Amino acid sequence: MGIQKYKTKSAQLKKILKIEESELDIYYSYYLNEVKFEDLTSMQQEKLERFRKAWSWYSQGRTKEMIVAALIKDYKIEARQAEYDFKASIMIHGPKDEVDKDGRRVASVNYFDMISQMALADKNFHVATIAREKADDAAGLNDKENEGLNPLDFMKPAKIVFIANFEPGTRSPQTIELDE
Repeated sequence: MGIQKYKTKSAQLKKILKIEESELDIYYSYYLNEVKFEDLTSMQQEKLERFRKAWSWYSQGRTKEMIVAALIKDYKIEARQAEYDFKASIMIHGPKDEVDKDGRRVASVNYFDMISQMALADKNFHVATIAREKADDAAGLNDKENEGLNPLDFMKPAKIVFIANFEPGTRSPQTIELDE
């Protein structure tokens, strides 16, 4: 029995994870590059924009109450809908506590790059240099590569087997520890 092929990645994931169809499927398909933004209805495009904004504010450390209030004000929606959008954005993007280290590193690099560019525009070269160094550190550009041999690898004791005139059917080889 062969593996059944699915039209899309999302269909395969849902089958494996045994996920029921939901209203958020179209947004998962969008993030898996199965659906283009232009193919979404205007209502779905607006909802996707609300999800993105809610997630962006959440990632910046804003509270749930602040995010819900901003969604109500910016999009003229009900409080219940704003709370739903906030929760849906977390379901789509994942909780911020589980954002991977690489994503945070990229965000830090971009932040320090922006600070450096702003300082250069103001002709504040000292601040620009410091910000650029911090961006390079965050990107790992100043890390030393693992070149050459590691001396600690040679500090581990090894077993050496000496065989003298070994013929099949005679005595077995002996193992001698160097520490003896």
